Amino acid sequence: MSYVTAMTSNPDITPLAAGRISPVLPLAMILGLGSLWGLAFSFSKMATLGGVHPASYTFWQGLGAGLVLTVVLRLRGLPIPTAYTYLRYYLIIGLVGIALPNVNLVAAIAHLPAGVMVLTIPFVPLLTYVIAVGLKMERFSSLRFAGVLCGLAGVGMIVLPEASLPDARAAPWFMLALLTPLLYAVTNVLAARLRPAGARSAPLAAGMLLAAAALLAPVVWWLDALFVPTLPVDEAEVGIAGQIVVSSIAYFIFFEVLRLAGPVFMSFTGYVVTLTGIAWGVALFGERHSAWVWAAAALIFVGLALVNLRRNVAGVSVGCDRRAGPTG
Repeated sequence: MSYVTAMTSNPDITPLAAGRISPVLPLAMILGLGSLWGLAFSFSKMATLGGVHPASYTFWQGLGAGLVLTVVLRLRGLPIPTAYTYLRYYLIIGLVGIALPNVNLVAAIAHLPAGVMVLTIPFVPLLTYVIAVGLKMERFSSLRFAGVLCGLAGVGMIVLPEASLPDARAAPWFMLALLTPLLYAVTNVLAARLRPAGARSAPLAAGMLLAAAALLAPVVWWLDALFVPTLPVDEAEVGIAGQIVVSSIAYFIFFEVLRLAGPVFMSFTGYVVTLTGIAWGVALFGERHSAWVWAAAALIFVGLALVNLRRNVAGVSVGCDRRAGPTG
C-alpha cells in the first residue's frame, strides 16, 4: 500500500482541470480507493493474528499484486520496461515505497488496533510538505506549518495519555508505525525525481511491486519466515489473499485517478482511508476507541486540511511531472 502524493512545479493538466470530465467519476473512484486502502489495514491485522511474519506478508503482497498487474498489462499489450533506468527505479521505489514501509506497518499493526494504525496515513501529505520545504520544492507557509503542528499534537494525544490506547505499552509501537508515512513521504520525492522520461504508470507499479518481492525474498529465506498458504483457509490466508486483491485493484484506481484528476484530488483519499479504516476495524474486530483517540483523529484531520487548504492545480504534482507519459 503506497499513498504517493508529492509536489512539483510542472504538473500535467488533467482532464478534470481542463473541464473535459465531470468530477463525479474521480470522486467515486477515490471513495472506492479509500475504502480499499482502509480495508487493507484489517487484512494486515488478520494476517498477523494468523501468524504471518511481516516480511512474508509484504513479499506475498508484492509478488501477488505484481503478477496480477503483469497479466493485465500483457492482456493490454503493454510491456514492463527492463532498461537500466527502469530497473533502478523499480528497486529504489520498491524498497522505500513498499518493502520497508509495509513490513514496518505489518509489524506495528500486530500491537495496535487497525483503527488507530490508519491514523498514520494523514501524516503522508504532512511529512511530504515538510520534506518539500526542506528541499525547496515548496514555499514555507505558516498555515500549512500549523497543520503539521496539529498532526504532531494528534500523535501526542495518542501516545501520552494512559487511557488513549487499549494497552499503554502499545505507545512505542505507534511511534514506530510513523516510520511508514515517513518512508511514503520520501517515496513521493524520489518517485518524482527519478521517474524515467515518458514512463507509463501501470508498468511502473507492476515493476516496483515485483521488485519489492524480489528484495524481500532473500530476507524471508534468511529468516525462515515464508508462510505457505494451506487448506482449510484461515485468518492468515484471508489476510494475504485480501491484500493481493486490494493492492491489484487499488493501484489501478490510484493511477487512473492521477490521470483523470491529478494529485490534488488524490490527496483527499487520505480522509477516506482514515474514516473507512476505523470503520473496518470496528466492523471486523469490534474495536472501540477512547475519547483521546477520537480527539487525536480530529486534530490530525484539521492538520491535513490546513496542509491541503491552499493547494491548487497549478502548484502540485505526484511523481508524475512533465516527463511522465500517459498512464497504462
